[in-house]
Amino acid sequence: MFIREKDFYQNIFRLMLPLVLQQLLRISVDTVNSILLGRISQIEMSAVSQANQVFFIFFTVCSGLSAGCAVLTAQYWGKKDRKTISVIIAHGLRTAAIFGLFMTVVVYLFPSSFMNIYSSDPEVVRIGAEYLRKVCLMYTACGVSVMIFGASRGVEQVKLILFTNIISYSVNILLDYLLIYGKLGLPAMGAEGVAIGTVTARLTELLICGWLFLTNPEIPFTARDLSSSDPAIRTSFFKVSAPIVAHEIVWSLGTSSGAAITGQLGSDAVAGYNVTSVLYDLGASIGLGFQNACSVVLGMILGAGDIPRAKRAANSMLAQGLAIGILLGIGTYLVRPLFLRLYMLNAAANHYAMQFMTIISLIWPFSLMEMVGMIAILRAGGDGRTGFWTDLVVMWMICIPLAWFAAFKVHAEPWVVVAIIKSMIVLEGIVGVIRVYQYQWLRNLTESG
Repeated sequence: MFIREKDFYQNIFRLMLPLVLQQLLRISVDTVNSILLGRISQIEMSAVSQANQVFFIFFTVCSGLSAGCAVLTAQYWGKKDRKTISVIIAHGLRTAAIFGLFMTVVVYLFPSSFMNIYSSDPEVVRIGAEYLRKVCLMYTACGVSVMIFGASRGVEQVKLILFTNIISYSVNILLDYLLIYGKLGLPAMGAEGVAIGTVTARLTELLICGWLFLTNPEIPFTARDLSSSDPAIRTSFFKVSAPIVAHEIVWSLGTSSGAAITGQLGSDAVAGYNVTSVLYDLGASIGLGFQNACSVVLGMILGAGDIPRAKRAANSMLAQGLAIGILLGIGTYLVRPLFLRLYMLNAAANHYAMQFMTIISLIWPFSLMEMVGMIAILRAGGDGRTGFWTDLVVMWMICIPLAWFAAFKVHAEPWVVVAIIKSMIVLEGIVGVIRVYQYQWLRNLTESG
C-alpha cells in the first residue's frame, strides 16, 4: 500500500522544506504586524486584520490560478515537455496580471463598502478603509508573483521562491517596524505604515522573482515566451484552473464570512480570534508546504504515466499528513499560553483566545487530511470539482448558516460560534479521504490536454 523507497520521501522533503520556510516567512509578516500593532492599539490591529480579509480572498483566487498552473506544469515536467510548459506559464501570467488590475480598481474605489462587511465598529471601518486604499496598489504585483511561484513549484525550482521571500519579507517586516513606531526619523504611521511597507515589499518581490525566473536556465521560460499562445493549451489551463479557482472562491468567501460573523461578536472576541488565526496560520505553513510538495511529486508521477505508483504515493502522503496533523494539534495546545504572552490583550480577549486555540488544536488532524487529500492529491490529477462542491455544501449550506444562527439568533458564546465555523474542516477532511480512495482522480492530463 505504501512506497518504501527513500528517494520518494527525500524528494518530498527536498521540496517541502523551502516551501515551509516560504510559508513561515509569509505568515511571519502578519504575525509581526499583529504583535506590533497590538502593542499600540487593539483597534488598529483588528482593523488591519479585518481589512486583510479582502486580500485573503484575492490571494486565494490567485493561488487557485497558480495551483492550476503548477498542476499542469508538474505533469508536463514529468513528461519532459518543456515547450508546452512555456505556453502554460504565459497564459497564467497574463491571467494573473488582468485579475490583479481588476481587483485593484474595485478595492480602491470602494474600500469602506468592503470594511462594512467585516466590522460594525465605525473606527475599525475608518482605519481599515484607509489601509485598504493604499495596500490594494500591490495586488497586481502580488498576483504575478504568485503565478511565478506556482510555475516554479511545477518545475521543482522551489529555492527561487524561498530566496525571493527571504528578501521581500525581510524588507516588509523592517519597513513595517520603522513606519509603525516612527523609527530612524520616519513618522509613526501605525496601520498606514503597514500598508506602505507591504506595497514596497511586494514590488521588490516581483522584481526579484521575475529576474530569477527569466534568467534560470532550468526553467523553460524566457521573456520572449510572454506572448506565446496556443488555443488547446489555453483551454487545458482554464479547464484545470477553473474548478480550482471556483473552489478557492467558495472557500475564501466562506472563511471570510466566518470572520465577518466573528467580527460582529465584539472587539474582545475579534481580537482573540485574530490572534488565534495568526497561530493557526503559523502551523498551516507546515501543512501547506507539505501539501504543495505532495502535489508536485504526485503530478510528476501521473505525468510519467505510472498509475500504480501514484496510488501508493497517495496512501503514503495521507499517512504522513495524519501524523503531521496530530503533532500540530499537540503543539498548538501546549504553546497557547506562551504565544499569548507576545500580545497585550485585555483579560476578556485573552480568555477568548485560549478557548479558540483549544478548538483549533482539535481540528489539526482533519485539516491535514483536507490539505493532503482534498487539495494535494485530488488536484494533482486535475480534480478540483470535489473541493468546490464539498465547500459549497459544507460551508454554505451547513456551517455558515448554523454559525450565523448561533451568533445572532441564539446569541451563543463566541467559542460555540467558532467551533461551528471550524467544524467544516472536519467534514471536508473526511470527504477528501473518501474521494481519494475512489481513485477517480488518477488522470494523466498531458494526454487529455
